[in-house]
Amino acid sequence: MFTYVVNKCAAVRLSLLLIAALLLSACVAPALLLSPQGQLMWAMIKPMVGLDPKEVNLFEQPLIKKRLEPLLGEHYQTAVSLLNTADEIKQQGPLFYVASNYTPLPQLAEKAGFVWNAETNQMAVLISKGGVTEIFAEAVEKKAKTVLPVWPDELVDYAKMASNPEKLLQQQKQQLLEQPQQQLQQALEAQKQQLIDAPKQQLEKAIDAQKQQLIEAPKQQLEQAIDAQKQQLIDAPKQQLQQAIEAQQQQLSEQPEPQQKKLAAPVPKQD
Repeated sequence: MFTYVVNKCAAVRLSLLLIAALLLSACVAPALLLSPQGQLMWAMIKPMVGLDPKEVNLFEQPLIKKRLEPLLGEHYQTAVSLLNTADEIKQQGPLFYVASNYTPLPQLAEKAGFVWNAETNQMAVLISKGGVTEIFAEAVEKKAKTVLPVWPDELVDYAKMASNPEKLLQQQKQQLLEQPQQQLQQALEAQKQQLIDAPKQQLEKAIDAQKQQLIEAPKQQLEQAIDAQKQQLIDAPKQQLQQAIEAQQQQLSEQPEPQQKKLAAPVPKQD
């Protein structure tokens, strides 16, 4: 009887350990299936569930901000302003999301929602105004097919108001096609800079240096010659005249006063 009780207690403990292991694996296993970037996102956002997104600076976290800024473009500040009105970060299955409570910018948008899908590592944002929703979603491929964003129940109705879901799908396909093309174009531009523009700049500098020697140097010599001639033809006689005037003034100042008066007296008029 005693042995049976002991074995029964051991079985209960083993069952509890198995349950705990299963619960732990349920939390950890999804993260292990993600890409390295997805694992970092999971490790960051999972502990934030239930917290105020504004207080934890959710949308200032580099893992999110660096992805949302190019995705939203000029709409980034509007979306973040609305999303920061949410009370908490929520989770529905693999979806981690934030839904605005009100709008501080009614002239720009009435509702905003953010979702990160842990299964696809896809971020998406919706901005709604006047019954029309605009969706911004990262381009993600799964089994060679473009994946549309999945929305939690709280945001599904707003997502359905998207003006053209097919257009969104086309935009995502365009992203997948154009991104490599843009990268190639940037690489070609960089090579062009090295192979064409840099030698061109060097050639322009050499031409400017030759221009300095062939045109501006003789010009400076000509200006110097003209200045020298001016000195001879104008300034030298002027200096000589100035010297003569000063000599006369010197002679007049050195003569005796009576002689000066005599010289200064008027000549008598003869009848």
